[in-house]
Order: sequence, then C-alpha cells, then structure tokens
Amino acid sequence: MGAEVLDKLHEKVEDLLLRLALLEEENKNLQLKNAALATQNEERDRQIGVLYEEIAAKDKRIQEIYDKITKAFEET
Repeated sequence: MGAEVLDKLHEKVEDLLLRLALLEEENKNLQLKNAALATQNEERDRQIGVLYEEIAAKDKRIQEIYDKITKAFEET
C-alpha cells in the first residue's frame, strides 16, 4: 500500500514537472512575442511623432499664408 502511494505521488510529481516545463516554454514564447510587439509599438510611435511634426509644419505654413492674405485684404 505504501508503494502504491509513493508511485502515485511520483506520477503526480512527474506530471507537474511536465506541466511546469510546458508553462515555462509558453512563457518564453509569450515573452518573445511581447518583445516583438514592444519593438513594433516603438516604431509606430516614432512614425506617429514624425507625422505630427509634418502636420505641425504644414499647419504653420497654412497659418503664415492665411496671415499674408488677411494682411493683404486689410491693406486694400
């Protein structure tokens, strides 16, 4: 009877070790995916920053043109 209990415990321990190994592998894969997504997000953030700078420059140029037109109408 004691041997049966030890065998069952040994079986459970082996099952748990296998599950642990699988979970560690899954965790490793998820960490790799997370790192890849973080890199993609950084690149997208950089691209968004560039777009905001371009929009700000165009907005400034539009404002300058508007100011010139307004000034020209005021002078007439």
